[in-house]
Amino acid sequence: MDFVDFLREMLGITDDFAITSIVKDEENKIIKIHLKYLNTHFVKEGKRYKLYDTTPEREWQHLNWFDYRCYLVCSLPRYLSKDGKPKVIDIHFAPKYKGYTHLFAAKVIETLHKVKVQNTVAELMHTTPYMIRSIMESAVEKALLERGEVNDLENVSLDEKAYSHGHKYATILIDSDKNCVVEMTEGRKEKNVKALFFSVNSQEKQPSLKRVNMDMWKPYINAIKDIAPQAMIVHDKFHLFKKLSEAIDKTRRKEVKETELLKGQKYTVLKSEENRTEEQQRAFEQMLSENLLTAKAWQIRENFKYLFSLKDGIAINYELWKNNAISQSITAVNEVIKTFDNHLQGIINAIVTQTSSGKHENMNGKIQSVISKARGFLNFERFRINTLFYFGNLKFSSQKN
Repeated sequence: MDFVDFLREMLGITDDFAITSIVKDEENKIIKIHLKYLNTHFVKEGKRYKLYDTTPEREWQHLNWFDYRCYLVCSLPRYLSKDGKPKVIDIHFAPKYKGYTHLFAAKVIETLHKVKVQNTVAELMHTTPYMIRSIMESAVEKALLERGEVNDLENVSLDEKAYSHGHKYATILIDSDKNCVVEMTEGRKEKNVKALFFSVNSQEKQPSLKRVNMDMWKPYINAIKDIAPQAMIVHDKFHLFKKLSEAIDKTRRKEVKETELLKGQKYTVLKSEENRTEEQQRAFEQMLSENLLTAKAWQIRENFKYLFSLKDGIAINYELWKNNAISQSITAVNEVIKTFDNHLQGIINAIVTQTSSGKHENMNGKIQSVISKARGFLNFERFRINTLFYFGNLKFSSQKN
């Protein structure tokens, strides 16, 4: 391989382009490699087109050269198409209408999976956050197009996530079997859920669904009963414990006004015993000895875990748990029990099927980490692209046309 061929390979250009000059800007640490199209015609779909004129010079950011930012520079020829309109020739080294090369985009995608912070990746690649977002968006949309419709969903989870300040919510569809995000939509109304499923397989009804794991949010339940009446609705441990944990915290916030013991102890009363430090455990034992309602609410949540070890007698044991909980006269807990009573079949389904919440909790935590690193998202589409990029199990093939 001679040097010219080697250089072409490093730049990702084909032999119909010549390298005419290389300009180094020492002060700004930039290298610009100027190209020229060599052919006098352009072939598309087997037909030869005579070249018409050229565009003004364009630049595409390429991989860094020895700590120099590198750009390819070229005036692209135009040809007269079948309809008589001038069109720019197709090129192989960069995507249409983008200011970067395929090789640069591939390196950005690789770096994003390792670093996961767009601003940091922009610094490492000597580019702008806007360029990084553009590459992510193009990669996700192309991968979704290549994935095509998803018609084999059987066991799924529906989850809501606040992605920005101001209570902006998204509904996320997770394939529980493959443990990946399938798609997501803005909002959490019944119509949003129906539109979400339609967006992944263009079907108004979902006959393949067997089990749908979700929170006790009425619009979600109504949507599934309409589009997949055969599916079992399940309210797993993750959602149920979340409700009981919220009741513990509500009780703490009310009771802290009356006792110094609870000040600064939010996480002490929310943690399971095995996850507390020795100091936290001593503080909690004092709460128990003082007969605080917050400690009782915690015990009610821990007793609820026992139900998930049962194989039969679930309804009877639920009633025993409920009666014991109600006898403690804790307002926030009683409100949760009313909600549980209204969705008891979904709770029993979770226990009978032994639906694990581990994967769901893990995925929820991963998505939350993306939101936290971004400090919230300005709009839904950015949240969607980030979530699908990292957790959509998408295949990011070459970005070439």
